[in-house]
Amino acid sequence: MLTGWSAGATWLLLSKDSFGAHMIRRETARQYAYEDRIASLKTEVDKLSSRQLVDQDGVEARVAELVTRQTQLETRQAIVAALTDSVSANQIAAGRAARTPPLQQPSAAVDTTSSVNSFAPTPRPMPVPDMPGLRRESGRRNLTPAGWEQSAVETSPNVDETLALLSHRLAAVQAEQIRALNRLEASVLGAHSSLRTVVAEVGLDPDQIAGMPPRPGQGGPFIPAIVDPKAGAFEASVVRLQPRLAAIERLRSTVNGLPLRRPVAHDVEQSSSFGHRVDPFTRSLAMHSGLDFRAEHGTLVRAAAPGRVVAAEYSGGYGNMVEIEHANGISTRYAHLSHIAVSEGQQLAVGSPLGRVGSTGRSTGPHLHYETRIGGEAVDPQRFLRAGQRFLGNN
Repeated sequence: MLTGWSAGATWLLLSKDSFGAHMIRRETARQYAYEDRIASLKTEVDKLSSRQLVDQDGVEARVAELVTRQTQLETRQAIVAALTDSVSANQIAAGRAARTPPLQQPSAAVDTTSSVNSFAPTPRPMPVPDMPGLRRESGRRNLTPAGWEQSAVETSPNVDETLALLSHRLAAVQAEQIRALNRLEASVLGAHSSLRTVVAEVGLDPDQIAGMPPRPGQGGPFIPAIVDPKAGAFEASVVRLQPRLAAIERLRSTVNGLPLRRPVAHDVEQSSSFGHRVDPFTRSLAMHSGLDFRAEHGTLVRAAAPGRVVAAEYSGGYGNMVEIEHANGISTRYAHLSHIAVSEGQQLAVGSPLGRVGSTGRSTGPHLHYETRIGGEAVDPQRFLRAGQRFLGNN
C-alpha cells in the first residue's frame, strides 16, 4: 500500500507539471496569435487611413480645379455681356425690324444680306445655365475646397458622380458662352456690311470717314485687357470681335450724323427734283441744286440730322435760309422759310424745329427748297433719303 501510494503521488505530481506546462504553452500561443491579429488590423487601419487621406487630397484638388474653372467662366460671362452691350449701343434700330431671339435660344442662321434685320437691336445675352453651386451666399453651406468634400460626402453617396456632374455643367456653360460669341460675331458682320453700304451709298468713303469722338462722362487710366487668341475658341472670338466692334462704332457714329430723314412731313409733295430743269421764271434750262417740297405756308421744317447752325439769315435767292453743318463735311440748307426759329452757332438734334415753310426769296409759292452738300458741293438729297428709307424705314 505504501508503495502504491508513493507511485500515485509521484504520477500526480508529474501529471500536474505537464498539464501546467501545456496550459502555459497554449496561452502563449493564443497571446502570439492575438498580437498578430492586432498587428494585422493595425496595418489595415493604417492602409485605410492612408487611402482616405489620398482620396481626400484628390477631392480637394478636383474641387479646387472646378472653382478655378467657375471663376474663369464668370470672367468670360462678364466679357460676353460687355461685348453685347457694345454691339447693342452701336446698332441702329429699324422701326420695322423684327426682334432677334434671345441668345440662349436656338436661332436660325443670320442673314447678313438683309439690310433691315442687321440693324435690329442686338439683345443682351440671357443668363447662361446656372453655375454649379461651388460658392454660395453667406448663411448657406460654403462649398469651397476647404469644406466642399465633407458636404459632398454628407449629401451625395458618390463623390465622384457629384464632381463629374459639376464638371459637366461647367462644360455646358463654357460651350454656351462660345455659341453666344459666335452669334454675336455673325450679327456684327451683318451690321458692319450694312453700315458700310449706307455710307458708300450717300457718296462717302467708309474707310476715310472721321473717327468716333470719346463718349461723354467716361474715363480712367487705360489698362489693356490681354487676351491670347491661342488660348482657345473663346479667346480667339474675342480677339476677332474687337476691331470689328471699333469699326462698327465709327460707322454707326457716321450714319447717325447723316441727313437721312425728311425735313418735312411724309405727306408733303415733292414738286421739283435735283439736277437740270426748266427754270420757273425764265423757262430756260437751269441747274437745280436741291429738292423742292410744296407745302402749306407755315408747315414745320425740321433738321434732317444733328449738327451746328452756321447760317440763319436772309440770303438772296434763298430768301430766309438756315444752313446746318454736320460731320464729315456734310451740310444741309433749308430755304424760302417764312420764319427762322434758330440762331447761328446753335447745336441741333435730329428732328429739331428750325423754321416754317414760306415763299421768301426767288420763289413762285410756298415750298421748302432743301439741299445737301458734301465739301461745299451740292449733291442729290435723294441719295440720302433713299438710304434712310431703306435702312431706317422712314419716307
